[in-house]
Amino acid sequence: MRMTRMFIAVALTLAVVPAVSTAQDTRDFGDSWFWGAKAGVSTVSPTYGDGQTAATYGVEWLITRTHGALYISADQANVNLTSSVFDPSADNNLRDVSVDKLRSAGFAALVFPKRFGRFRPYAGLGVSLAFIGKARPIASGSETEVDDDVFERVDSRKSMAAVLSMAGVQAQFNKVALFGQASFIPGNKDFLLSNALGFYEFGVRYNLATSRGSFK
Repeated sequence: MRMTRMFIAVALTLAVVPAVSTAQDTRDFGDSWFWGAKAGVSTVSPTYGDGQTAATYGVEWLITRTHGALYISADQANVNLTSSVFDPSADNNLRDVSVDKLRSAGFAALVFPKRFGRFRPYAGLGVSLAFIGKARPIASGSETEVDDDVFERVDSRKSMAAVLSMAGVQAQFNKVALFGQASFIPGNKDFLLSNALGFYEFGVRYNLATSRGSFK
């Protein structure tokens, strides 16, 4: 698969580049604004039914200090599956719900504890706001409409706020940085994708400007 080959290529690049430590690498990391783009896969599971992996992509901003950073991101996962909500008029009291697209915004405080040549591992905690793009109850073949109460249950389960945890590593090449990271959001029974969400991404960040004086 094309995306899998891309992940392997990026991972090999990060693994084989010599870990050469330079003063320029340090100057190009601290007190900076990084803008980035990323792609990867997400793992999602509905309230009832089978889970799936889906392609995900997004943009992000990283505002750094020497050993820390403020992280902001916006993502979309191409989720397309069937979940369910309670409906006493449906078989087994469950109404199938079509789910299309998962969008999220994340905010986190990151720690870069130590640099190993070009490589900086990091970890952080924050908050993720997740939104389902489209969710609609599915009428069975013999039905002409679905109760309004069901639509209200679906709408109430289309978004959530949750703790975001993440870990990754960044390889610095002057103003350009390659990175790989994993992010996790715990499950929420009141969300249509109720089980834990996982995001596994590779990407590139570019140091556009200094943040000194604007992020202290």
